Amino acid sequence: MLIEALLTMLAVAAPHKAPAAIVAPASIFAATPSPAYQPQARAVDNWRFESALELEMAPVAAIRRALGAEAGEPARCVKLNNYWCIKSAGWNGEIAADADGHVAFASAEEGAAVAALLLRRYYVAYGRRTARAIVERWAPAQCSLVFASAAPRRPVAAPGLPASRGAMARMSPQRLAPLGLAPRGIQNTLRSRWLAAHGRGGVNLKTARRPLGKPVDLMPAPSIMAGVSELPARREKLAELIEPAPRTTIADLPPAPAPRPLGVSNCAGELARIVTYATNIAQGVVGGPNEDLALFTSDGAPTENLAKVMANMAAVEIGPARPREALIRIAVAQLRQMRGSAKPAGDATPRAAAAAPPPAHAGR
Repeated sequence: MLIEALLTMLAVAAPHKAPAAIVAPASIFAATPSPAYQPQARAVDNWRFESALELEMAPVAAIRRALGAEAGEPARCVKLNNYWCIKSAGWNGEIAADADGHVAFASAEEGAAVAALLLRRYYVAYGRRTARAIVERWAPAQCSLVFASAAPRRPVAAPGLPASRGAMARMSPQRLAPLGLAPRGIQNTLRSRWLAAHGRGGVNLKTARRPLGKPVDLMPAPSIMAGVSELPARREKLAELIEPAPRTTIADLPPAPAPRPLGVSNCAGELARIVTYATNIAQGVVGGPNEDLALFTSDGAPTENLAKVMANMAAVEIGPARPREALIRIAVAQLRQMRGSAKPAGDATPRAAAAAPPPAHAGR
C-alpha cells in the first residue's frame, strides 16, 4: 500500500499533459507549465517523471528515478523523452534538439506518437516493409574513414656519397691488381701501357741493360700534366677536384615527404550493427530481418505487429530500459484515430517538412 500511495503522489506531481486516449488541442497545453530543454544536461526538465511513469521499472526504482537517487546514467534518449531516438524534423511536441539532432519531446507520449507515425510512412508511403529496410534508413551506417598509405621508402643516398656498411657488405668482391703485376697497364690505355713498359724514369724495361754494380742514368720522364704548376687558376681548380667532398650520411639527408593518405571507407562494423538491429526488431514478429513485418493492412490500418516492433526498437535504442505496453498502445490507438483524414487535429506530421521524405534517425 505504501508503494501504491507513493506512485499516486508521483503521478499527481508529474507535469500535466493530454489525456492518454485522446489528442488534446494546443489550448490545453498552453494553460499548463511547458517543459523546458536544458542544453547543459542535454535533457528535458521533466524526463525523470516521464521515465518513472512510462518505462517498465519496479516501484522502488521508479521512485528513485523521480527523486534523482537512481544508480547509473540512463540512455541519452531517455532524458529527451524520445525512446526511439528520432531526429529533428519539426515534429509536434518537439521543443528542442541536442547537438546530434535528436528530438527533445515535451512528453514521452508525444515521442511514441511520432514513432508510430514515422513507421507508417516507412511502411506504407516508402515501401520499407522489412526490418532491415527500415533500419537502413532509421539508423543508417556511419562508415568511418580509414587512412592507408604505401610503406615508407628508405631514403637513398645521392650519387657519389659513401655507401653504408650494409651496402658495402652486399657488394661483389673486387679484384685488385697491383701496379707491379699489370704488364699491360691498368685499363689497357696507351698511357698506362707506356708506364707499365718503362717503369720509373721512362726506361724501357725490355731493352735496358746495365752491368752489375753500375748505376744507370735514367732519362727523366715528362710530367704527366705539364704546365699545370705555371697557372694558378688551374692549380686552384685542381685543388678543388682533389679535395674530398664532405662525408654525408643518410641521417644528413632531408626527411622523406609524409605519405599521402588514401581514404578507404570502412563499413564492416556498421553493416553488422544494422543486421543485429534488424534481427532484434524482427524477433517475435517474423522469421528474419528480411521478411515483411506486416505492420499495416492493405488499407493502412495498423496491425498488432506494430506495437511489437515499436517495443523491440525502443529496447535497442534505450536498452536495457523498455517502454510500458500502455505507452505504445496509446500511440497505436492515436494513429488508428488519425487514419482516414488528411490532417486531423493534433496530427504528428512535421510542420516544417510534411511532404519531404523522413530523415535518417540514427540512434548512435
